[in-house]
Amino acid sequence: MGFFEFKNGENRFFFCIDRNDPSTSYRNEGYLIPVLEKVKYYFKVNYNLGEIEKDPRLKEFREKIVPLGPSFPLHIRNMIRFMSRIIPGKKNNWTFQIFVERMNLMFRFPGLSYFRRLRKTKKDLNLFFVVPFYHNQIELNDYRYELMKSLESLIKTNMIIGFASRRKLPDKYQYFKQPVYEMRSYLRHLARSKVTIYIRGPHNGISSKFGQLMAMGKPIIGQTIHNNKELYYQQKFFDEQFAYDEPGEIARQVHRLLQDPEKAASFAKANAHTFDTKFSPEITVSHIIETIFDGC
Repeated sequence: MGFFEFKNGENRFFFCIDRNDPSTSYRNEGYLIPVLEKVKYYFKVNYNLGEIEKDPRLKEFREKIVPLGPSFPLHIRNMIRFMSRIIPGKKNNWTFQIFVERMNLMFRFPGLSYFRRLRKTKKDLNLFFVVPFYHNQIELNDYRYELMKSLESLIKTNMIIGFASRRKLPDKYQYFKQPVYEMRSYLRHLARSKVTIYIRGPHNGISSKFGQLMAMGKPIIGQTIHNNKELYYQQKFFDEQFAYDEPGEIARQVHRLLQDPEKAASFAKANAHTFDTKFSPEITVSHIIETIFDGC
């Protein structure tokens, strides 16, 4: 979550950007109610109007909850400006270990231009589908496991699929074990893939992978989008790409799209255009600024 203060003359208020996975206030995971009470605008990536309407605590603040497009981490150009926010201390209660991990991530994140350059990568893999193994998310892991089995039975060759984890995988999943890829290597493998797969993250959230795939202009087959449907399903070809929830059906649709390179190319071109014109950081920030000034 990012917490910000807006100042314009005597007009002064707080707003926040929340990219947490849950779309509900259950256990205070999806929304921070004290923050929601304080801010004028609560921009929410995993916005779900249905969940807001069902929850009296959220419904009270629904006018200040604003849907926001996808997000994923990118390189920070002027990193020194953010150092005070991540150095361990009273402001964040972070340990030195967390500080080191954050620093490593900040240096490893590529910039947006890197994702756009990957659009030109030669497509010499049928499929690259390597996902993290969540040791506390059995249902999520099992869904992905069934999908991998279906993919293997249909596509068979020239693909890389499996789970990546620095910890030992349970025996059931060992067959699909993959190494943990360095971030840029992982993205290059995705870029080589003729077709990509999108699956929802924990709590049915919109994962960072969604924004990454769109930024790279990849043809996508995947699960239905659970949150912010009003924004996403008005985009070109989204009703064809994000339409399948049964693992076997996702695998069959991936196999069909691999047999239709012209259709895959049309998906790729449309997704790149949609990202550049609707979901890029510049567009998202413009939407935030417009919302703030409209309310002044």
